[in-house]
Amino acid sequence: MISVGLIEDTENYSAAVASLLRLSDEVQLAGIWKDAESAILKVPEILPDVILTDIQLPGMNGIECIRKLKIECPSIQFMILTVFEEDEKIFEALNAGATGYLLKSAPPETIFNSIKEIHNGGSPMSPGIARKIISHFQPSLIKDGHQIFTTREKQVLDLMAEGKLVKEIAGNLDVTVHAIKKHIKNIYLKMHVQNKVEAVMKWKFK
Repeated sequence: MISVGLIEDTENYSAAVASLLRLSDEVQLAGIWKDAESAILKVPEILPDVILTDIQLPGMNGIECIRKLKIECPSIQFMILTVFEEDEKIFEALNAGATGYLLKSAPPETIFNSIKEIHNGGSPMSPGIARKIISHFQPSLIKDGHQIFTTREKQVLDLMAEGKLVKEIAGNLDVTVHAIKKHIKNIYLKMHVQNKVEAVMKWKFK
């Protein structure tokens, strides 16, 4: 079971996410904190597997909270859950130690699947966020080398760059989840990367 903590000061949204998590037998709600300061005090004692945090919080913001907790609790996976889409916020969060970035407009199923994905080593991102990352790194991407990828691997990379989850990619390409995981493993080996964020950063849109 995946233990999840939530740092969110908007009560209605916090209650909605908490209700979503309590509906699943795959996830356990480890704690809810309304501000970063409270989370910093309690999280090291609880050590949840995943923490969802907003950026805008009373007092210390969510990005600085991640930066501090990541030093003390490096095993925790942090996923931003926010309304902010600005490039500056995205890259500050990733630099601080976040490995996922979702907008609050994401449907409940996407949030739930993203928790599982980040726990399994993935880096879930809303489609628009993935595209912003690609656009930012476009000038420095490798210009050739597309021939090293199979047609299917290129399709998988394009869908990864759109922020699709493994299950969604499998559905789009009408293949099994197992097959997609094998393609992603081969892609990582060919690109010499460890995760989705690194792969997306290196991939060049045509």
